[in-house]
Amino acid sequence: MRKQWREPWESLRKKDRITVCKTADFFCCNKKIKSGELWFLKDIKGYTARKLLITKCTKCKETIAILTEKRILDDKIFSNFTKGIEAIKTIYRERKRVVSQFPNIEANTLWGWIYGHNTQIKNKKGEVTQIRQYASDFKQKRSLVKKIKF
Repeated sequence: MRKQWREPWESLRKKDRITVCKTADFFCCNKKIKSGELWFLKDIKGYTARKLLITKCTKCKETIAILTEKRILDDKIFSNFTKGIEAIKTIYRERKRVVSQFPNIEANTLWGWIYGHNTQIKNKKGEVTQIRQYASDFKQKRSLVKKIKF
């Protein structure tokens, strides 16, 4: 029998559990998840680089858990989004595998090596009116650190 193709956003075992690509933004009640508590977890058989993001929805007040892990066999990254009682079960199951915890991690935080990048803003006369300092990572993500006005 031939296997049926399944889109990445289609449901797996549970109604609230989905698998999405690693660059996707996570939404609940049509609002983007911005921050939460991040747990780094121990590796298990077949999976490595495991992280668990725990947060609450600002609208429905439900607990949300996002488990991200990389399969060793083919280096494919999976992100499992669970909500409500399933999220609480995931947190309870994974709490014994916690290596480290980071409270209040923003979803758009830069990861890995970070370098500084300065840009000058000039007026029509060619004079520098402002310098903007950015923190950038090597995946072309950057965030504004400071503005210096003259």
